Amino acid sequence: MMIYESPSIMSERTVEEEYFVSWGIVGCGAVCEVKSGPAFYNCVGSKLKAVMSRDSSKAQDFALRHSVDKAYTSVSDLVNDASVDAVYVATPPGGDRVRIASLVAAAKKPCYMEKPLGRDGKEAKEISDAFEKANVPLYVAYYRRCMPKFVMAKKALDEKKIGNIITGVTVTLHQSRHRQNKTHWRYNKEASGGGLFMDIGCHMLDLVEFMIGPILNPIGRAYKTVDDQSVEDNVRGCWEHICPFNGSRLGGSCVFNFSSGGEMRDEIEITGTGGRMLISCFDTKPAEIRFGADEIIKLEEEHPSTVQQPMIQLVTQELFTRKECNLNMQPSDLDPNIYLCSGESAVRTSVVLDQLLGREKWSDDYIIMQS
Repeated sequence: MMIYESPSIMSERTVEEEYFVSWGIVGCGAVCEVKSGPAFYNCVGSKLKAVMSRDSSKAQDFALRHSVDKAYTSVSDLVNDASVDAVYVATPPGGDRVRIASLVAAAKKPCYMEKPLGRDGKEAKEISDAFEKANVPLYVAYYRRCMPKFVMAKKALDEKKIGNIITGVTVTLHQSRHRQNKTHWRYNKEASGGGLFMDIGCHMLDLVEFMIGPILNPIGRAYKTVDDQSVEDNVRGCWEHICPFNGSRLGGSCVFNFSSGGEMRDEIEITGTGGRMLISCFDTKPAEIRFGADEIIKLEEEHPSTVQQPMIQLVTQELFTRKECNLNMQPSDLDPNIYLCSGESAVRTSVVLDQLLGREKWSDDYIIMQS
């Protein structure tokens, strides 16, 4: 149901609007406020046309504050609005995510969907398959791929600034989140599919695939070390990569500790024949290339205020390319086939999450209790 419409809205789509992708957003939570929402009206060639929340006051408030034309309380009504060209799904992985995906795919509207794609690999594949069968583009919000810091790191690796990657990669995340309010949906297994590893760890694992290649044969276990939550707070695992240099096997490993009482760590370490690269995932520190003990090259890049804007801009440009429109837009030097995350790639990450957790599906009893 539509519960708000801007008084200034025009009944007919203008000629000017034909040169924009008009977006509708499903879900008006915290992520939309700062990380993604503003990008849909700040990107070149993009307009934010409609928003939806089951909470009518939240939908209308978001629409008024962000100058959005329409607000809905029904997913179906937003998806079938003729003025909406593409849909951003910003809901948690659980609940209605699969149904929402089916509605968007059936309406033949391109979709940009929050990560992880589903609560487990099976849900993620169901969502990806719906868009593939409908022949509709699906992009997944592993947006760090397009942030300047990670673009620079990716290019440095491709240019072999640290030589050939023949040793492997180590992912380490130590955070002190065990004192947080545990009523957030990220601690609700039915909504998130697991603990913080699902919502936070997926970013780091996607970056590993993005920079090095697919994660193969992952194995791991999930542990719960605190009493005030029902989901895991520690995950440890390992995997393999195929070395692009000589086809040999590379090792990879990870430690995710969300209840750390020690030093906080946020690091992806990639080792090559000529040096190593250190990349933090969740702060603004520059990536570093280290040669020996003393020589360090810092890869300095500005951190965007709306962190998803670089990826949303590339998605918008890709949608215009598919429509073969001549939009007056500065061409991106990023290859969308590499820097955008497809449904297929997001499914692989969801399967890796499952395997590192030691489970087949989100509802399994997979957690080892240590408290």
